[in-house]
Parts: sequence; C-alpha cells; structure tokens
Amino acid sequence: MGEIADPVQLKDEGNKHFQAGEIDKAIECYTKAIKFSKDKKALAVIYRNRSACFLKKENYNNAVSDATKAIDVDAADIKALYRRCQALEKLGKLDMAFKDVQRCATLEPKNKTFLETLRRLGAEIQQKVMIISLKTTFSTDSRVQNMFDILFADESDKEKQEKAANNLIVLAREDAGAERIFQNNGVPLLVQLIDTGKPDMILAAIRTLSGIKIYIFDPYNVFLAIATNIPQRLKTGLKKILKVCGQVPDLPDQLPLTENTQLIASVLLNKVYDDLRCDPERDNFRDICDEYIKSKFDPNDMDKNIHAINTLSGLLQGPFDVGNVLAGRQGVMEMMVALCGSEREVDQLVAVEALIHASTKTSKASFFISNGVTLLKDMYKKTKNEKIKIRALVGLCKLGSAGGDDYSMRQFAEGSTEKLAKQCRKWLCNPTLDVRTRKWAVEGLAYLTNDADVKDDFIDDEAAMRAMFELTKSKDKTILYAVACTLVNCTNSYDKKEIIPEMVQLAKFSKQHVPEQHPKDKKDFIVRRVKKILKAGVTSALTVMVKADNYVLTDQTKEIVFLALADDIKDRGTIVAQGGGKALIPLALEGTDNGKIKASHALAKIAAVSNPEIAFPGERIYEVVRPLVSLLNTERDGLENFEALLGLTNLAALNDKLRVKILKEKALPEIENYMFEEHDQIRQAATECMCNLVCCKEVQDRYLEDGNDKLKLLILLCGEDDVQLQRAAAGALAMLTAAQKKLAVKITKVTEQWLEIIQRLCIHDNPEIQHRGLVTVFNMLDADEQLAKKLIECELLEILTFVAKLEDNPKKQDAINAARACLSRALDGGLIKPFSN
Repeated sequence: MGEIADPVQLKDEGNKHFQAGEIDKAIECYTKAIKFSKDKKALAVIYRNRSACFLKKENYNNAVSDATKAIDVDAADIKALYRRCQALEKLGKLDMAFKDVQRCATLEPKNKTFLETLRRLGAEIQQKVMIISLKTTFSTDSRVQNMFDILFADESDKEKQEKAANNLIVLAREDAGAERIFQNNGVPLLVQLIDTGKPDMILAAIRTLSGIKIYIFDPYNVFLAIATNIPQRLKTGLKKILKVCGQVPDLPDQLPLTENTQLIASVLLNKVYDDLRCDPERDNFRDICDEYIKSKFDPNDMDKNIHAINTLSGLLQGPFDVGNVLAGRQGVMEMMVALCGSEREVDQLVAVEALIHASTKTSKASFFISNGVTLLKDMYKKTKNEKIKIRALVGLCKLGSAGGDDYSMRQFAEGSTEKLAKQCRKWLCNPTLDVRTRKWAVEGLAYLTNDADVKDDFIDDEAAMRAMFELTKSKDKTILYAVACTLVNCTNSYDKKEIIPEMVQLAKFSKQHVPEQHPKDKKDFIVRRVKKILKAGVTSALTVMVKADNYVLTDQTKEIVFLALADDIKDRGTIVAQGGGKALIPLALEGTDNGKIKASHALAKIAAVSNPEIAFPGERIYEVVRPLVSLLNTERDGLENFEALLGLTNLAALNDKLRVKILKEKALPEIENYMFEEHDQIRQAATECMCNLVCCKEVQDRYLEDGNDKLKLLILLCGEDDVQLQRAAAGALAMLTAAQKKLAVKITKVTEQWLEIIQRLCIHDNPEIQHRGLVTVFNMLDADEQLAKKLIECELLEILTFVAKLEDNPKKQDAINAARACLSRALDGGLIKPFSN
C-alpha cells in the first residue's frame, strides 16, 4: 500500500494515536498531514494538535512554534492559546504566558482552569519583579555614581568614558535604572555634561535623558524643581530648554539633536508653564523667555538671529500665549522681514516656519494675521525654492481658514482659497516631490477644506484623493493627522452646535455675530462627497489610521470619519469590500468611551445589511458581538438599538458558536425587553433576533421556566397585525415547540386566546406565516395525545383539510406539505380515518 495522502485521514489517525498515548506516532501522522494539507483552517487544527504532542514530549520550543502557527490563522483559538501558554511557562517566559492565558480568560471568563492559571502566573511574575527590583536597587546606586565619576574625571581615557556613557544609556532604558539615575542627582549631572560642549558627551547625555523622560516631564522633580520658589533655578532650566528649541540643524556647531527634538522641547515648555501656580510665576516665565530671545538679536550675526526666531517657533508650538506676546515685541517682525528677504535658504525656512506656527491660533494671533499675510504672500510669489514655497502656502492656508466653516468669516477674497487648494493638490499629485514636501500639501488642505468650495473641488479630483490615501502608507505617520482632518472636514463629521432659530434672532437683535452655513455644506452635498471619497478608496487609508498610535491620531478622529462613511445603507457594501468592517473592530473594543459607541454603531450599520461572514472574515466575526450588544443599553438611542438588533439577528442566523457568544455577552434579557418595546421596528427586530436564538438550549429553558410570561407574550405577538412581527414570532414559536414538546403543551395553559391565534396563523395570507403556524400545529399534535385530540376535534381540522387539498403551488408548497403532514400524523394516531371512495 502507498503512503496515505489524505490530510483529514492522517489527522484522524494522529488523533487515535494521541488518545492511545502513542505520541511519536501521532506526531508522525500530523507532520504528514501538514505536508499534504492545503486548507488554512484545517492546517491550523493540525498544528494545534501537534503542539499538544510536543507538550507531552516536553519539547516546549516546538510546542510554542506550532501553537503560534494555529493562532496566526485564528487569533481566538482558545486551545492553541492555552497550549502556548503552558509551553511558555515551562520555558520561563512568564510575561508571554500570562498574556496568552489572559486572552483565554477574556474569551471564556468562567473557565476555572484559565482563572487559576491567570492567578498563579500573576503571583509568580509579581514575585520575580520584586526580586529583580531588590537586586537592582542595591546594585545600581554605586554603578551610577561610578559612571559619572569616570565621565567627569580629567584623567579618564576616552575609551573608558565612552563605555561609561553607553552604560548610562543602557541603565536609563530600564525603569529601575532610570529611577536610580534620577534619585542620585543624575539630571543636573547630565546637564553639566551638555555644558562641556563635547559632542560625544552631549549625545550620551541626551540619550540618557530620553530614557528618563518620565522624570524630566515632571517640572518639580528635575532641574526645574522648586521653580516657583527659586527664580534663579527656573531661569537656568528654561534657558537650557530654550537653547534646544533654537537649534537649527543646517547651521554649523549645533547640538546633535533629532528632527523631533524641538517639538519635544516645546511640549516640555508647555508642561512647565501649565504647572505654574499663579500669574506672577507665569509673568516671570514670560520675562525669562523674552530676555533670552532679545539677547540673541544681533545685527552683525544672522546665525544668532535665526536662533532667536527658531526659539520663538518653539514657544509658539508650546505655551502659545507666551509665544504670541513675544512675537509682537519690537524688533521681532523686523527680524522676520529681514530673514524672509535673505538669500540663504535656511534663513527663509526658519522665518516661514515661525510664521506658520504663529498662525496656529488665529483667534489670538491678531498681530500675525495683520502682518504675516503680506510676508507669506511675497515669499510665495517670489521664491523659486519649492520647500519654501510650499511652507509659505501652508501659512496662507492656515490664515485663510481662520473662520472655520463659518461662511460669513472668509479671510481672503472670493476664489483665493480655491487657488491655494489647487496648488496644494498639484504638489500632492507630483511624484517627483519628496514625502515631506507632499505632507505640507496635505497640511494645507487640512486647513482649506473648512471651506465648502474647496471640499467640493477636492473630492472631484480623484487623483489628488488617491495620492493623499497613498501617503498614509509612508513611514512618516504624522501625515495621518492632516489626512484625518481633511476627511473630517470633507464629510462634515465634526461636532457642530445646534443652531436654535430663537437664539439666532436674539443674537441679531443684540448685534452679535451669527455663523452662516455654506450652501455646499447642506446634506445632499455631504452625501455626494462621501460617495466620491469611498469610490477613491478611502477605506485603505482608514485601515492604516486605525492601526496608528494615539499620539499620532486620536481614536475620536478615526471614529467619526468611519461613522460618517457608514451612514448611507448603499455605501456599506463598498466599505465591506475595501476591508472597513475588519478595521472598525479595534475602535469599538479599545477606543474612547464615546468613540466605542460611534464605532460600534458603524459596525451595527454594516452588520445589519451585509453578510457578516464577508464583512468580518475569519475569527473577527466573534469580536463583533460585544460592540453590538453594548448598543442594546437603554441609554443608547432608538436607531442604535434597532441597527444593533438587526446585526445580531444576522449573526445569530449563522451558527451555534455565534449564538452562544451572544448569550455569553448577556444580551438575552435586553433582547427580550425590546420584544415589547412600543416602537414597532425595534420590537420587530428584537423578535427576529429571538427567532434565531431559540435554537439554543439556554433560551428554550427560559421559556420552560414557571413563573414567567415569556411564552404567553410570544403567542400574543403572533396575533399582532404587523406582518413582519407575526412572521418572526411565529417562527420562534415553531422552533421552540419543535425543540421542546413540553412547550407545545404549555401553549394551552398560558393564555385563553391560544387556539384562536394558532388558527389565524394557519389561514394567513402570507405563505411564510401560514407555514410556521402549521408547523406549530404539527409539533402540538406530536407532543401529547390529549392535546392532539383536542386540536382535531375543533375547526382546525377543516383548515388542515382545506390546505392539504390545495393543488401543488411553489409559492405555498411549504404550507401545503405541512398541512398534509399534520393530517398524516393525526391518521397515524387514530384521530381521523382515511376517506373511502
């Protein structure tokens, strides 16, 4: 006989060997099955089984490897997760094992084995951390001091100093080491290293400081400590940060900093300023900054002037109010003019970026709105340098969007913003430009798309939209924020205050400004824009955004765009086709409190009208249940309740595993409550959902329990006039009576109207409802002899006879067959006799 090549047969053989304790033979079978298997899901099961074998053989590395391959196919494979957890624990990788069993406990929160393992591993990890912490505490202090002694010793050789510097950097990367450096007066010593002016020492100090940034950002615990009590300390510390803010990489003899250093320093300045406790302290802060910038102005040294303006840029990105006040000081605008007119590229770049940062809060930057526009326009028109030109354009875009979407507050003449946007789109679509330059083009559009004319022009330019979506895939993730802002503007998915007509009249009477809506910001224009954006492939960009860290893009920004796109039922198929369903799940599970609701609603909108297996492929489908159940809360609005129920109905129709998942999420009581909601559509949706859930034993048991009216209410729903509601309720009744004979008998005891309602179902005009009624009658005939006799003795026999004698008809065939089955059952029970010719 030849070698078995059927992977299913090989897997079954392996299972038999495993159960018999023949582990080596089982591994051999599974290995052959893997070789021949082509189906991913089947392959995952085989890997999972072989992982169990390797666990038995104490081959833990292979057990981890096989379990991981199974998990890669199905992230919720609970058996594979637990087997990997067991193997990782044996390998001493407790943290990783803990994460796996934590995931298992999330999937099955009542599983005692998982909970016990979770508790045990947690205790072991805590004990291990305490031991390491104690060892580190006693050994690190002396090491930290030794490193600094070597670095500051005059006679230390260069090799020793480099080694000491590297050791400090490594120590700072660990929490315990960073804390010991901080507690051993490390920050002031690192600042002294920066003051040495030696590039190697400066770089080592900055890298070490980046490791202990958690302490640096607390201004009362570092070199800015007790700043409010000792002004000199504040002055010294601020000057250090301002010096970093003013660094211009293109100039010689600058500190070796990264491109993000200025922004980090600006954040630190803002933190320090926010933490000051009274106006005199804030005045002191501003005066120190003012003094520092003035000290750098020098008519004979342009490099010092650049440093001053770049420092101002840093303040404008941090404590903006301070930067804005200083920007209005005598001499600053003159210096800006001089830099703009310089022939050096670096001078112009520094000046234009300062103007851009000054334009950030246009409501407060009145000085720059009146003076900066002219400068930016001149630079934009005169320069041939693309880097400067595009930055000048972004500055103009910021100033041009000062009124937001208020049509009455246009900053520029009619048509000017459209021209600026056209140039941004041109740069965006130019593949010869670098990513950074095209990012500036998106920045410009993020501001200009407040204008509805610009929005409409942009969405008509499919090439520009596609170019923007393509940029989201670049390594520079800071682009995502500008893309998101542009999308929020184009879809009008930002929060807007409701304009009450009475308040508008009152505002006009009191001569207050009343915002005006642009004609192109009305609903039909928004709908058109959404469809165009979807057509251009926006979902691919949103998928990237969902994966982005929160510091790049807030969850709220991601959520509102998705919800806007999913609003129209006709667009949801496009979202599904582009992978949007899968991308929404993380937002619904891990977003902000408000965002979870929005993302869950978007999921519900998709699940309500799409095939869930296509919209949420693979194991993702099980993760959709919890977000939908969260919308059943009575605090959610009716539309959210309704669409969540429709989505759950579709899920419950698929398989038992999903139905059990819905029950585990404690959705059943909520669904039962909504079956008796006053709102007709919600009541219908809840009943349809219940119709799909009654297959579950747990649901059937609830109807069997004494002391509740669940069955009575279901029968009464069968008697309602609403056809869709009747159809759902009759379906649930037919399935319940088929599954539990006791329920077929119980029907006669819960309400006196039961026979009338059943008869009405059996003669209903709707073939589906009629069929379900007749199936219920068959179940009752089959459940109890006395009940069967009672049914046959009433006029129900005439109904059954009439329907059974109808000619075969495709539209009514199910009902006709059910009636014939009822008569056949009655005949078998001796309740009726056959007709004689």
